[in-house]
Formats: sequence, structure tokens, C-alpha cells
Amino acid sequence: MFHNQAPTGRIAAIDLGRARLGLAWTDPGQEMALPHSVIARLGTKRDIAKLLEIFERGQVASVVLGVPPESPDGLGTAHLARQFAQALADVWPHPVGLVDEADTTVEAHAELRALGMRAARRRREVDAVAAARILDRFLGGAPALAVPPQSM
Repeated sequence: MFHNQAPTGRIAAIDLGRARLGLAWTDPGQEMALPHSVIARLGTKRDIAKLLEIFERGQVASVVLGVPPESPDGLGTAHLARQFAQALADVWPHPVGLVDEADTTVEAHAELRALGMRAARRRREVDAVAAARILDRFLGGAPALAVPPQSM
């Protein structure tokens, strides 16, 4: 099991999409989830390199990645999320976990719409807000599955 509190530093969350990834993290006291940024996908290796830079600068101590419900064929976005989490766990020396992200993008769109944000701006920011919803779930006690590095 993956623990809902890291000893020190921030906890980050990733909302992984095919074109973009949303990033959120906690305040240093790990009390609230804050949307951070949306990053255009450039390929797993380059995406992870960018994330590692951000994590180091932000003193991130652990990461949770949202995983959607499984598709019937097992090859949908959930499969991609697990692969990305494994690739991150294999190169980053801190805990990586998976958290159910069902409906977080819908919730993020509703939240931004309620703030009166126009559709074009919502599209630019929704992934970071969805990542914050994933992190809220985790901080609230949602179970997370640890992703250990693969042995070499």
C-alpha cells in the first residue's frame, strides 16, 4: 500500500492524457492540493525528464498518478497510465502510486465552469485542476497502489 503522507516535502499528482499531462502538488505541509501546470506531451522519456526537473525544484517527495477505470480490452488509458507510472518509478528514487481518477476531469470542468471560465481557457487549465482533484482524493484517504521500481 502507498501511504497518504510523505515524511517531508510535497506530494504531487499527475493527470496523464495522450496530448497533455496535468500536474498538481500539495503545499509544503501536505494539507491542500494546488493545481501547478499543464505540460504538452513529448514522449514518455522527455515527459519524465521534465517532471523530474519540476519535482526537484519543488521538493516533491512522492507522486500519485491518476488511473482511469479499465477499458474492456485492457489496452486503454489505464494501461498507458500504469506504463507511465512504471517508467517514472524506474528512474525516480521516491514513492510512486496509482489512484483512481474516475470523473476527475468532469469535476474539474464543472469547477472551472462554475468560476465563469470560458471554454478555451478551461481547456488549457482543466488537466492541472483534474490533477488537484486526484490529489484531493489521495489526501482524503483514497487507496493508492504502490508502483515499485522493476528489478534490473
